[in-house]
Amino acid sequence: MKKKSIGVLGSGSWATALVKILSENTSNINWYVRNSDILEQIRTDKKNPKYLSYVDLNLNKLQISSEIDDIIRDSDIIIIAIPSPFIESSLISSKKLLSNKFLVSASKGIIPESFLTISEHLNKEYNIPKKNLAIISGPSHAEEVAQEKLTYLTVGTRNSKLGKYISELLKTKYIISTVSSDMIAIEYSSSLKNIYSIMVGIAHGLGYGDNFLSVLISHCSKEMSDFIKVVHKTGIKINHSAYLGDLLVTTYSSFSRNRTFGNMIGKGYSIKSAKAEMNMIVEGYYATKNAFMLSKKLSTKFLIIDFCYKILFENKSASRQIKELSKNLY
Repeated sequence: MKKKSIGVLGSGSWATALVKILSENTSNINWYVRNSDILEQIRTDKKNPKYLSYVDLNLNKLQISSEIDDIIRDSDIIIIAIPSPFIESSLISSKKLLSNKFLVSASKGIIPESFLTISEHLNKEYNIPKKNLAIISGPSHAEEVAQEKLTYLTVGTRNSKLGKYISELLKTKYIISTVSSDMIAIEYSSSLKNIYSIMVGIAHGLGYGDNFLSVLISHCSKEMSDFIKVVHKTGIKINHSAYLGDLLVTTYSSFSRNRTFGNMIGKGYSIKSAKAEMNMIVEGYYATKNAFMLSKKLSTKFLIIDFCYKILFENKSASRQIKELSKNLY
């Protein structure tokens, strides 16, 4: 592909990490930062004051704006790093501007308004051709990327030229990037792993040890595979880093916001107070409702998702639900 201009939408930790990565491989990045106060602080301090505030940003390579249409208009490839629950509300007014762009989702989750993965939603609701869509996924906590710790990313797309182009933009001394043609299965797994991370966090907060957690995560892996087979009708094996690797890092890492959220609930926090304490979006909370509703629509039950839904949305006792779940893991 010929050289393309790049835009990044979002100003959270992962968006900031992506801007850092891209700054190493391209001379100009258009960056949408919604909050004008944060935007001005970035311009003044060369750092994002709210997320990864220890990372120095190369302002010489950044064109920053709080006007999303300006960023979209000036970019050929749009990388979406907005939390999935807010993607539709952020993009809907820019629908026409997006029609001839390459859209790359770096977010992990399902769109609540449609119960679709992000790429499916953009294809069906925004009429973006599948050849113009891609995703970035893999076990990749933004904090470790910011610290330049070795990280493996996967670019999922049906367009091999687009995949190669994005993959090359992501490669650095600490980023290894590969391309996959199955972006839908990767998207579903990256959404489900947040649900399972909450459940692991709840169990940990309740005092369950590594012996039980290893069994729980093993069953999460199996359920993830079963879910993808039902929804995506694919026989894909999930032992690749984009699937299983992402599940593992999210369920055991101290950087995982979903596990941290679950841990709070296990320790006795209410759902409301745990959400209030987090300074980042807990995508697994929203993903749980979406996955539960989707499973009902498909007339299929998924044990761990069901138990997570009962705790988060039916106000069931976390200790009783985990105890009941433990009787079904064998």
